[in-house]
Amino acid sequence: MITEWSPDWSNAVFSLEERDRRWALVRDLMRRDGVDLIICLPNSHSHDKAQADPRYLTQLGENSDETTVAFPIEGDVTAWHSRGGVWPSSNWLTDIRAAGRGTGGATIAGWIREHPHYANGTIAIAGLDASLLAHVRAEEGEVNWGSVEVLKRACPRAMFVSATPILGEARYQKSAEEIDFLRKATHVAEITLQAVRDHARAGVPEREVFGRMMYANAAAGGSFTPMFGWISGPLGNTYHRLEQPSFRTLAPGDVLSLEIEGRWGGYVAQIDQTFSIGPAHPDLEHGMALAYESFNRVLARLKPGVTVGELADAGRLTGMDGRAITTLTMHGRGTGDEGPGYFGAPRDELRSVVVKEGCCFILKPATAVDGKPDYGRWGDSVVVTAAGAERLGTRPQELYELI
Repeated sequence: MITEWSPDWSNAVFSLEERDRRWALVRDLMRRDGVDLIICLPNSHSHDKAQADPRYLTQLGENSDETTVAFPIEGDVTAWHSRGGVWPSSNWLTDIRAAGRGTGGATIAGWIREHPHYANGTIAIAGLDASLLAHVRAEEGEVNWGSVEVLKRACPRAMFVSATPILGEARYQKSAEEIDFLRKATHVAEITLQAVRDHARAGVPEREVFGRMMYANAAAGGSFTPMFGWISGPLGNTYHRLEQPSFRTLAPGDVLSLEIEGRWGGYVAQIDQTFSIGPAHPDLEHGMALAYESFNRVLARLKPGVTVGELADAGRLTGMDGRAITTLTMHGRGTGDEGPGYFGAPRDELRSVVVKEGCCFILKPATAVDGKPDYGRWGDSVVVTAAGAERLGTRPQELYELI
């Protein structure tokens, strides 16, 4: 049995210097907030984005394998998987133990019995709630409440708080290594897009195209399992978004609007692309042109110090003699559902969030014509630098006609 991590049996992993940077940053924030211990409980929902915090702290979580973590303010970090010992992403730590599935609360309670001084401390639970910067699609939190109750009974003198303020702040600005992983993840997504160009045609089952995408994603080195947002149907009368295909077959005159994730070492990038099955209708061409313009205006405004509200306003355009309206959706990219997440809701608190250097987002404007959606979507993952924003992808702004 192999007992030490080796690059011969590995996934994409970060350096030990990146580990030390993250752990020092998180521990500084723990000291600021008076937290003695961060715990991460297993939860692999939302295409594994619910495990964003343990992945940030450990890199672990192979294809949604449950991950439990005890991250103390000082000393060794301990993690649990379904099997103990070496994993393809375990170059950061050696204490990886086996835990029964669905036993996160009992597992952490046992660890605290080994380290009893934490039973009287302040324990922060990852994913206990959401913030503007983390777990943005889980307003009520992402933790198994049964596990929390197990811990409260096992540690009645401990104070339990949310780790989201600490980990959301730590994850907000990305390091050079994280940006490189997101750039590679975007490349994986672009390779996946090419599979659509190669295989999607009228008469082809949607499931065949989806399967080709999944294979291309894996062959490019992508982490499993990526999310593909899938909208298809006749222009002006599309079916709503799915995350898997139906048994439908693509037909002439269809529009195919896809959100395509690429993942590298668990870091999640995204691109958005619209395809026309057969020659494109002029309204779709005009709608796409507005989406490009919206994206480019937002990209030009995306600098350190700009607010989310300013970006949302820059992305809202009208055209086609008032028939068309383009609106912006944007959210953070990294290990999970990162913030800020602007999905068209004009909350003042969200609009006032300030963008910083090192933030990474997916920008994905969409055009509606005559009140009907899916007349043009185009998006790319981007990074904010000191000089402005930079696209992480390389593909052209183009409406692909699949004939």
